[in-house]
Amino acid sequence: MELTLTQLRVFVAVAEAGSLRAAARRLGIAQSGVTQQLRKLEITAGGPLFDRGHRGARLTSTGERLRIRADVILGECARTEEEMRQLRGELTGQVSLGVAAEAMMRLFPALLASFRERCPRIDVHLTSATSRVLTAWVRDGSLDFALALVAQEADIHDLDATTLFESPVAVIARHDHPLVKSKSLRALRHCDWVSTRARHASDVANRLSTLFDDAGFEPPRIAATTEAVFDTLHCVANSDYLSLEPVRLAQHPFFREHVSVVPIRERVPSTRVCLLRRAGVPLTPVAQELASMAVSFARMMPDSGAKA
Repeated sequence: MELTLTQLRVFVAVAEAGSLRAAARRLGIAQSGVTQQLRKLEITAGGPLFDRGHRGARLTSTGERLRIRADVILGECARTEEEMRQLRGELTGQVSLGVAAEAMMRLFPALLASFRERCPRIDVHLTSATSRVLTAWVRDGSLDFALALVAQEADIHDLDATTLFESPVAVIARHDHPLVKSKSLRALRHCDWVSTRARHASDVANRLSTLFDDAGFEPPRIAATTEAVFDTLHCVANSDYLSLEPVRLAQHPFFREHVSVVPIRERVPSTRVCLLRRAGVPLTPVAQELASMAVSFARMMPDSGAKA
């Protein structure tokens, strides 16, 4: 039996609603129709997709795997339908993009304002997360593209990357930290640090630990990890914790009255802020318009150093 889009839509509706009855109401069809489509899909899958009990329908392990695929497939269908409408001249639909903190503060507000003037009927959905997470969401099609930090060692062979600007990093401390004028990492080696890192990152080695290792010191003492640089900087601004973050964030009006760059002589290589998109997969016309504008806006920044 062949899998159909109708079956996938019913399956996702049940997964989101938590029961067959609620899914039927959401879809505007009889519950028997939901049951029939779900039964056909389970035959194709070779087993149950939900555990059904008095608390509702919960995904089985097979169902969880199918949900990932179903979201991608249905997302591509919706994107294709939007693209066809846009190619007919109907500038409606949605662009989903991810934006890392530095790109948000330096680039996105002016970019959004200009894009809204050109395409006022397009909904722009913005997601903020660590660059690692944003890259994963570009890969699986959850985002049209992302403006994300890309480390030198990052594996992005399956993505198209356009450099927007370089992002120098430095040690950040609250402006009245007792060690804020330190000239060497040695003076900071016993401090506690807050690190911005994805929750499920498998490689604990990052720029901070590499900095300590290169200097011949024991690994840094990590007080906490966060998934958002704004959370990190808030912790730093209100404590004795230190962090290693983009210099320009510390210099931004939003933070510069609260945090300062510690002028240690040890240097960390800059990272690139890039526009990331799936290689070989065309963007919808309006997503392409926004992506092209992002590249143009970045290249107009005096210190961008952007290259194709």
